[in-house]
Amino acid sequence: MNLRRAGLLFLVAAALDCGTFGTSETLARGRSGRAARGSLDKKVIKDVIHEHHREVRACYEVELVKQPELAGRVLSQFTISGTGDVVAVVLRDSTLGNSAIEECVRRRLLSWKFPKPVGGGNVDVIYAFNFFPSP
Repeated sequence: MNLRRAGLLFLVAAALDCGTFGTSETLARGRSGRAARGSLDKKVIKDVIHEHHREVRACYEVELVKQPELAGRVLSQFTISGTGDVVAVVLRDSTLGNSAIEECVRRRLLSWKFPKPVGGGNVDVIYAFNFFPSP
């Protein structure tokens, strides 16, 4: 993806300190050429993700019981609409090799609500969830 053409607004580094996530990056940008461009502060996005991290962690822990060494990353891209709803989720990459976790993460993301973006348009976010067993 050409970030300049994509209308890069900001890059966020976020660490989820809950034992099953590592450091992740978030990329949020307006969707140039499709819908009106919106924006959300990187801290707002990070805060909402942190509010819901237990939901995503639960997806992982269900499968971790079956596979105690399971670890990896799920790279997601989701669109926050002008109303704050997540209206689309694409899993761009996964090193987990576990479709149950990947689908669970996708479903969870679709249920999240963010504040309305400034400008009322869509905001695309790329976020990597890193999973590893607790020590």
